Amino acid sequence: MAKYKVAYVDESEADIRRFQRFSYNHLDVIPFIPKDSIEETCIDILESHVDAVIADFEFSEQLSTVHYDGTDLVSLFLKKREGFPVFILTSFEDDAISKGEDVNIIYEKKAMDEGERFLERIKAQIEKYKHKIEKDEKRLIELLSESKKRKLDAPEMDELAELDSKIEKSLDKESRMPNILRDDKEASDLSELLKKVDELTQKFDKK
Repeated sequence: MAKYKVAYVDESEADIRRFQRFSYNHLDVIPFIPKDSIEETCIDILESHVDAVIADFEFSEQLSTVHYDGTDLVSLFLKKREGFPVFILTSFEDDAISKGEDVNIIYEKKAMDEGERFLERIKAQIEKYKHKIEKDEKRLIELLSESKKRKLDAPEMDELAELDSKIEKSLDKESRMPNILRDDKEASDLSELLKKVDELTQKFDKK
């Protein structure tokens, strides 16, 4: 089975190498040194098509020109990929917890001392995320196929619109395509709907 690809963001090349050695048999680690611009760092990670993001908490220890930390980066990333698997590793757990929005994604760096337990948690989160999108996508296609045979009722149309929106938020929240399901007349154009699903599938396949 191919290894999942994860971004590891840290200002310390030594810590990056440590994590690469730690996860070598389980993950394909793509290293990222934070850039001065948080937006540029986020875009670089997005364009790498990784399956998860793991970030150090404090970047300014060795990079005085970087004025954001791992919680800021993760928060920005989640605005672009809702629900994406993210983790913050830190030697300053209390600070990270007080600043972060979700304490469940914050781990002390000593978690690496636990061996495969932490790595299994990363892989489980990736698989859960992928499974959720695949499940939503499958149901969306089922509803589209059913709509070829008959007119969907109001609850089904609402479900179709919700699934369409949820998948887009998960894959590309900021560049969402217009939701053509909002208008009954446009919703009847199934070829356009199927084209949208195909585009979403291609996006997911790159993740």
